[in-house]
Amino acid sequence: MNKLHKNKQYYEDKDWTNEKIRQEIDNGLELLSNVNKKIVTFFGSHMIKKNHEYYKHAENLAFELGKRGYAIVTGGGPGIMQAANSGATRAKTTSIGLRAELLTDEFVKEPILTHDLSFHFLFVRRFIMHIKSEAVIFYPGGYGTLNEIFEHLVLMQTGILDKIPIICVNKKYWRDLFNWLKKNPLKQGFLKYNKKDIELLHFADNFEEIIQTIEK
Repeated sequence: MNKLHKNKQYYEDKDWTNEKIRQEIDNGLELLSNVNKKIVTFFGSHMIKKNHEYYKHAENLAFELGKRGYAIVTGGGPGIMQAANSGATRAKTTSIGLRAELLTDEFVKEPILTHDLSFHFLFVRRFIMHIKSEAVIFYPGGYGTLNEIFEHLVLMQTGILDKIPIICVNKKYWRDLFNWLKKNPLKQGFLKYNKKDIELLHFADNFEEIIQTIEK
């Protein structure tokens, strides 16, 4: 597919687009239907290395959740994703990677996945990553992570998807962003202060806070 004309090709070759989306949804739903454990999904930066504090935190959190019988889902890449899948593998629980096939520099070769799928369309990938999860956990990250957290908020706020805990790890990292939302969009009337919507978000630093939020 010509990189300069992707949008045009998607709508001109609508049969290919429709079939590709259908196949990816079918494959994702089939995978989820075979997972008989509760699922927790991890998001966060793919740029974090193994010696980073967030990597170690995510790996150990996934390990603790795995010991409690949870399956772990990630985007199947490096950084936080690799950390969570590695923790799941140590706990001998289900470890799922839902890869973005176009992001070839984000593939991990280590044998840390019990199941993996590749997706062309990121919106399908995010849909599958969410719909069977008990909670979604967000570590610090960049554009991709921010895109994912706000999409989850919108879909739950509007009732398109069921409401589940959105857990933001590292209170200090996320504080400025959500203070900005309160000071600007909320203050200027672009957001409505809705207690139920605010309660979708949980800020946590340690395992006890996170696990308690998931299990309560």
